This record gives sequence, structure tokens and C-alpha cells, in this order.
Amino acid sequence: MLPLTEDAALGAASLLLLATMVVPRLISGWSLLARAMWRLTALIVLTLLVQRLLGSPIAPRFGSGTTGRRLWEQVIEVGWWIVAAQSAIGLIRLFIVFEARPRETRIISDLLAGMIYLVALLAIVNFVFEVPIGGLLATSGVIAIVLGLALQSSLADVFSGIAVGIERPYSPGDLVWVEGGIEGRVIQVNWRSTHIATSNRDVAIVPNSVMAKARLVNHSLPTTIRGTSVTVSLDAREPPQRCMEVLTAAARSCMSLLGDPAPSVARTDVHGDGAVYEISFSVANSEAVTGARTELLGQIQTHLRHAGISLAVAGRATVPRTERSTAAQMLEESDWFGMLSAADRDLLAGHLSEVFIAAGEVLIRQGDQPEALFIIASGAVAISTETAGETRVVYRMGPGESLGAIGLITGSAYAATATALTAVKAYRLDRDAIGTAMAIRPELVTNLEAIARHGKEMLRSDVVAHESERLAPSGEFLGKLRSFLYRLSAADSIDDE
Repeated sequence: MLPLTEDAALGAASLLLLATMVVPRLISGWSLLARAMWRLTALIVLTLLVQRLLGSPIAPRFGSGTTGRRLWEQVIEVGWWIVAAQSAIGLIRLFIVFEARPRETRIISDLLAGMIYLVALLAIVNFVFEVPIGGLLATSGVIAIVLGLALQSSLADVFSGIAVGIERPYSPGDLVWVEGGIEGRVIQVNWRSTHIATSNRDVAIVPNSVMAKARLVNHSLPTTIRGTSVTVSLDAREPPQRCMEVLTAAARSCMSLLGDPAPSVARTDVHGDGAVYEISFSVANSEAVTGARTELLGQIQTHLRHAGISLAVAGRATVPRTERSTAAQMLEESDWFGMLSAADRDLLAGHLSEVFIAAGEVLIRQGDQPEALFIIASGAVAISTETAGETRVVYRMGPGESLGAIGLITGSAYAATATALTAVKAYRLDRDAIGTAMAIRPELVTNLEAIARHGKEMLRSDVVAHESERLAPSGEFLGKLRSFLYRLSAADSIDDE
């Protein structure tokens, strides 16, 4: 028992109750443990003061003095029950519902807090104001039944929200699909509903009772990696193995597809009007699906066209065959030589040599002196750079793309390594072959100079160029090109002598 007079105990209890109202406004930045310890300490001190003043918080003995003093003692007793309820809620949140857990787990905490405050209210009515609560409980039971029937749907949502909070099939930030066609990212889970931000930039509000009963797919668990597939129907006359090789090369040419797990191709069906192939792949997250599908479909179209494989047409047993791209067509579609006239391209095409590279072999190696440029005819090639012992893939090439042109023209060493991801067919154009073509057609020099006017843009797309070459002014690039052509012409003149 504290060595205080009753008046001193009354004053101290009043100040402590005031502190319990003011301090929580100042401790919002405190941890959950610190707040719980403050409330528990305040409750212990207040209990000692109430014992000195009223004998016991459970069975208080209010003084028989003035009405004002008795009222103030009742206020102190009511304050004790409120502080006791807050302390109990703080301990529950500390040991049962941790602060670091997602928002939906607070539903359980709020439900327990409501029950504790209800018990505290009944205790205040019974112990402080000395009103029997037996009749009140009976009346409240009838009211609860009526309200339960009237709020059946809402209560179903509430208790479903509690079940969701316990099971935690999803959390705010997860990407989910809900039966009925709703798909998006969870942004909020409250007592009644789950809010989902869809791809249409709106918010779907789904009652928790629906979420608890509907089929649900969480695309964020166990990882954010998303697997999907693309289906194409090809001419049934084409050999299945060749079709699968071309589709595999198309998938391996995509930068947005994950290498682990690697893309796979399977023949899933055969009809009179075509054979169906499914390309399965994975991306880092759901946001990358649309971009990856777009890139893959573009690569499929490019690889099939250069391979001479036609898409099937529904309802038609046969379709016109697509011709494979010739060397001249490759030059026409090349980023470097597409600007040349047809006569110049045909001349250079005659000097292209066909090479075949097995998967894993190197076409050009970083740091080597340039000897030739390559135009990819089929397959997939990875362009990688090595810095401080770390190898990084910066680009992937497919049919119609060229590599090594800048190094060949400027004389700079190759700035990247090109490795075949699949079996690759390519056309090779040597330095000497360009000189021979210029000797046959001198105006080719002028035409090649025209390419240099667009050199800056081409340098940005040629990933095997040095960074210094990328940033070089167009005039400097033109000078290097002219110097290269002059050296070729001079070498050719010496050979003629």
C-alpha cells in the first residue's frame, strides 16, 4: 500500500489518467513493445493508487463524502478499466498479431480488441455504477440474434475476412486471379472486402465471402516467376523436328524470356489444316508477360519467314509454301546494306560465304581483330561482354541481323563475343571480299559512303561496337569509313600490279 493520503492518491491517479491520454499522442513512433510496456507500467501504478483510494478495482468502496468527490472516484475507477483494456489489447497485439505482418491480420486484432472493450464496458456498468447486468445480457442476446439475421451477409464477409487473415492465401501487393475473370494486384484487405487493382486501371471490390468461396490463383507465390505459353499452327507438311528447331531458336532469341527454366517447344495437336505447336516459357514477373509474348511472336514470325515455313490457315489443307530468304534478300533486309542498290547487293551477295556454327561455338570473340562480318540466316546468337571477369549477355540476335560490321569498317577490336545458342547458319563477308567487289564496281565506294550518313543510328544498334565508337560523331565515322575504303582500294591496286 502506498504511503499516501486519500487526497494525494486521488490527485496522483488523476494526473496518471491524464498522462495515459496525452502520452499515446506523443509515442506514435514507438515500437509495439515500447507502447505495450508503457501501458502496462501505467496500469500497475494506477492499480496501486486505486487500491489506496478505493480498496480494490474489482470491488471498489466509494467514499460517502460529497457528491463531487464520489463522482470523481467513479471517474478514476472507469479510467482504470479503460487502461486495463488498453493494456490487454497491447499485449495481445504484441504476442499474437505482430506489427510486421500484413494488414489483413489486424482483423483478428480488432475483433479481440472489440471483445475486450465490451467486457470492460459491462464491468464498468456492474462495478462502478452498480447496475445488474443479468437483464442487460439477456436483452443484448435477443438484440444480437435480430442483428445477426439482419446483417447475415455482412457478418459472412467479416468472418470470411477473419478466415482470410488466418490462412493468408494472399497479401497486399500479391497478383491474384479470382474466379469470374478478376485479375490484378491486391491493394487492401479490410473487414468486409478485398480491393484489387486490375490492369484496366480500376479497382475491383470483392466481398470477403466471395474470396473465401471462389477459386483463386496467387501468381506471386511461391515466387514472382510467371510461366505461360504461346500456340502457333504451322503447315502440316513441314517436318516436325525442323519446326521445333526453328521455334526453339525463336524463343532463345528473346531477351525477356528466362533461361532458367528454359523455354520448351512441344507438338500438341495435328489437324487436317495444320500442326499445333506450343512454346512454353517463363518471365520474371507478371508485368513482363505482355512484353514477352509480343517479343516472342515477333521472333516466331521472323524465324519462320527466313526458314521458309508457312503458318497454317484454318479450313485449308494446304497453304502456299514460303520461300527461304536468299543471300541477296538477307542483304536487302540488313541494317547495314539495305540502303545499297539491288545491283550492289547482288554483287556483294556473290562474295558471301555460307558457314554453319554448332550450338555453343563462338562466331567472334571480344578483343579479337576484325576479319569479317556475319549476317545471321537461321538460329539464335547471344552477344555478351566480359568486364572484370563477369560475363553479361547484352543482346540476342536472330535471322536477318548482322554483327561485326563496325569493327570491320573502323578497324577496332571486337567489343563483344557472339556465341551460338542453337545451330546457326550465317553468311560471312570478309574484308578482302569487299575490296574485290569494289574493284569490279567502283561506284560501290560512293554507295557505301551513303551508309555512313546514317552511321550514328546504326552504331546504336550494333552491340559489338566499342562504347567510344557508339558516341563518335557521324563525321568521324565517315572519315573512318573512307579510310577503310581507301585502304581496300590501295591494296586492290597493288594486287593488280
